[in-house]
Amino acid sequence: MTEYTHPILIKGRYQVLALTQDAEYDPGEVTAYAVYNSSGAKLRHELSLDDAKAWMEQMIEEENLQRPDQPAPAKATRTKPTRIRR
Repeated sequence: MTEYTHPILIKGRYQVLALTQDAEYDPGEVTAYAVYNSSGAKLRHELSLDDAKAWMEQMIEEENLQRPDQPAPAKATRTKPTRIRR
């Protein structure tokens, strides 16, 4: 049996896809939802759209927490030499 995917929501590196048995998308014929990453790997299989969205949001939040803080921007340096007061 062939499973077709239909994009529902894309956010950051993740996307929620509706899974159907037909190539044509019909919201009434969705069998499940899946969360995929940007490289196309299926990460999670959920029965409801709300559960798939919640799981994707959790993954994005965890990813943001794991990132090291961005370093502060460097201060501008002077390009002209300073004048000596007499």
